Amino acid sequence: MVKNMGNRSLEEVLQQMSLLGASIEPLMYDFLLKGINKDFKDLIKWQTSTGGKRLRPALTLVFAKAFGAATDDYEVKAAAAGIELIHTYSLILDDIIDRGDLRRGKPTTRAKYGDEFAILSGIIHREAVFEAARGTGKHFNSTIGIFSETIRALTEGERLDVLFEQKEDRTHKYFRTNRFRHVSFRDYRRMIAGKTAALIAAACKLGALVGGASLEEQACAEKFGWATGIAFQIADDYLDLFATADEFGKVVYKDIIEQKLGNFAIVKTFEKLSQEDSKLLHTYLTSSRLTDDERVSKSLPLIEKANIKEEVLQEAEKWAKKAEMVLRTISLKDEDLREVLEKMTEFSVRRAF
Repeated sequence: MVKNMGNRSLEEVLQQMSLLGASIEPLMYDFLLKGINKDFKDLIKWQTSTGGKRLRPALTLVFAKAFGAATDDYEVKAAAAGIELIHTYSLILDDIIDRGDLRRGKPTTRAKYGDEFAILSGIIHREAVFEAARGTGKHFNSTIGIFSETIRALTEGERLDVLFEQKEDRTHKYFRTNRFRHVSFRDYRRMIAGKTAALIAAACKLGALVGGASLEEQACAEKFGWATGIAFQIADDYLDLFATADEFGKVVYKDIIEQKLGNFAIVKTFEKLSQEDSKLLHTYLTSSRLTDDERVSKSLPLIEKANIKEEVLQEAEKWAKKAEMVLRTISLKDEDLREVLEKMTEFSVRRAF
């Protein structure tokens, strides 16, 4: 399915990558539904059935093929399925933590079935990840190590993301004691390294591993994934504040509404504003007295005043270029796939234009 993807437009490559990633869905269901009661199956399948671009497992399959493996090899597909199961698992937990009701225009697992059963679904997803690792055969030990490290990184990223929130409805002592009142670029990097970049890095590294790459080549694939993931998240932060809902495809100003300081554009805004304006913006983002509309309408003029749009885009482009530079150091068996991977770094940033 990845043949002849070279010399195609970005849109065509993305469509083909989504189709490639979707090819592992039957195997995901095999891992998920093993030993599951028939009354529980629809619930377990729900998060996967809501769709998604499936670009992470597609990256695993492309890197495996780039190093000589076949994308329909069972061990390769099991690795890719495990990557997407981790992603799906993280979305279920993220929606429980953020009390999210909609994802991709459909009810979240928690909204449709309740938090209790969403948690149980999450447990099954975590076990299915282990089944996927076992499906990689001789690569099991390395794969389960990558999966474990990635889930730990995702958890740390999620922890920081929650602690960057300024909402007053989280009343537990741990949150109130450890909440960040100010977020530096270093803090932000720590958060997105776990929440976004870790899984993309793992997808690329694991693809190289099951494709037969050397340890050095696996490390390069991982670095490519890290840089691509950071570029992707910075562009996502840009879109959250500066795109229309139609362009973004989901709710805009979400980080302002959720009172999160962990958005790159917001971090840069605080750096650029005067001390007086910074205090004002901080008040708008942290006050419990404002409605969502009031918070957005008061915060946006200050963000616009900081004039940081170009800097945010440049930062995303910088990380995309880092990914491209790493890719140039990797010797691939199929040069068409190099173009595909280059287009993935392009996509990570071009979404913001």
